[in-house]
Amino acid sequence: MDNDTLKLIARLKIAAARLQLPVDVVRFVADSEYAQQSLLRYADMADEDGVVLALQLIGRLGLGAPTPQPVVTVPVPTAPRPTSRRRDAPPVPAPREEEPSQYVGRLR
Repeated sequence: MDNDTLKLIARLKIAAARLQLPVDVVRFVADSEYAQQSLLRYADMADEDGVVLALQLIGRLGLGAPTPQPVVTVPVPTAPRPTSRRRDAPPVPAPREEEPSQYVGRLR
């Protein structure tokens, strides 16, 4: 835990004592459930600066809601689907190659 976080916990301890809310600092650091409950009780009774202090501690201690991990989807190549034909329909003939024409234009 860094020094800035410890200073914020000390500010919380003093501010909570002014509001008649006891905060056990050792348990606050060791037990995240207790820390979260203490911060919620304090935020309910505190003024704007106290709420900001509680939010800063929630962010630094990672007590907020977990952020979902982004889901990475990899496109799966699919095989070409066969064309569906009706059973009673005749098969489509393949295109014929054109034979060289003996006529030019409309003349025979």
